[in-house]
Amino acid sequence: AIGTMTIAVMTRATLGHTGREIAADRGTKSIYLLVTLGALLRVAAAWLPGDYIHWVSLAGTLWSLGLLFFAVKYGRYLTSPRR
Repeated sequence: AIGTMTIAVMTRATLGHTGREIAADRGTKSIYLLVTLGALLRVAAAWLPGDYIHWVSLAGTLWSLGLLFFAVKYGRYLTSPRR
């Protein structure tokens, strides 16, 4: 929950401070989804069948992809002139 909230605050602040419309588009929703799924999978890993390390690694991958997508999508906004 803290990770998802942190991403939400970062996206909201970036959009607001760069003069863009404060609305979550498909890309932003994908970022939220990846981070949230990563967190949920990390918690559920103990009860899932199979290798625990596999599930935790997948959870970390989802989390990392969400943060990578944030950096790619919002990095452009943060390094370009304000609208």
